[in-house]
Amino acid sequence: MLHTLHIRDLALIEALDIEFGRGLNIVTGETGAGKSILVGAMKLILGDRASTDVVRPGAKRAVVEGTFRLDADSAAAKVVRRILEENEIDVQPDLILRRQVSATQSRAFINDTPVTVTLLRDVARELVDLHGQHEHVSLLRTEHHLDLVDAFGVLGEEAAACRRAYEEARALHERREKVRATAGELQRERDMLAFQLEDIDAVAPEAGEEERLEEERRHMEHSERLYDLTARLQELLFDGEPAIQNLLAEVKALLQEASRIDSAFESTLQEMISAQIMAGEAATFAQDYQSDIDFNQERLEFIRSRLIAIDALKRKYGGTLEAVLAFREDIAERFEMASDVEGTLGRLDEEFGAASPPR
Repeated sequence: MLHTLHIRDLALIEALDIEFGRGLNIVTGETGAGKSILVGAMKLILGDRASTDVVRPGAKRAVVEGTFRLDADSAAAKVVRRILEENEIDVQPDLILRRQVSATQSRAFINDTPVTVTLLRDVARELVDLHGQHEHVSLLRTEHHLDLVDAFGVLGEEAAACRRAYEEARALHERREKVRATAGELQRERDMLAFQLEDIDAVAPEAGEEERLEEERRHMEHSERLYDLTARLQELLFDGEPAIQNLLAEVKALLQEASRIDSAFESTLQEMISAQIMAGEAATFAQDYQSDIDFNQERLEFIRSRLIAIDALKRKYGGTLEAVLAFREDIAERFEMASDVEGTLGRLDEEFGAASPPR
């Protein structure tokens, strides 16, 4: 029901707030008292076309805002909630419809969210029947008749259950007709379906497998390179001929002898001793790191071949692994129908016969 109506700078009205009670509300007055302005204000928030002439002289814009309180169990409330949710508009206990009209534009809002006038009209038509002489009302709209009967009988849940049963039965009927219409085609393509299923099942890819293998491959390929790098470090530092560690030891011995003759070599000798220590630490680190590398060449080759096989399926059946899996699911169903068309029709007949509205 309409709870409040706020009008500002509309025609002759500077500011007006009206609160409506439950039941019948009557607005009376002499000719020219402004009753038609109230009706015009209602038409604005119901989505009627707006004219710039409605703005009160001297004002920048006219504003009309209506607050509606909905019965949560009513058919209208359910339709309004569905429309709001489909258009990502907040559903609140009170529904606020607002229209702003200026000299240059007209704007519409539902619960303070900007909307099109068409959407405002779709919501408002579920809330208000505005009619007069020679105007059509909802009673004359045949698409509303069943809703009115269901609402009068408080049959909302029963009607919803019946609607679900009908949709289920219709889906089964459409599926059965599709199978019947394509029975010959299915039987002709059975061999092709069998080949495609066998081709995909030979690889048997799993959802998300490609990403997991790619990550493992990258890690193992880097491990291979790191293994080679640490091996080379050890060779240069300790195992090579000549080894850096041996060369540093020889240089240190020369500096020690020189420093005994001239103390000017002492600082350089200390730097060389530090360099020798650092080289030893680097060699130890490389050796320890290499021993911790978990590298399995056979596993890496398996991953590479697996990714190649998955990539081949992607090229043939959809471009992505998800598309391949969806394609496999679809052709598996078609293959089952092609292998036993009569059996499939029989099962669908049984399901269709069992699908009926609840009593």
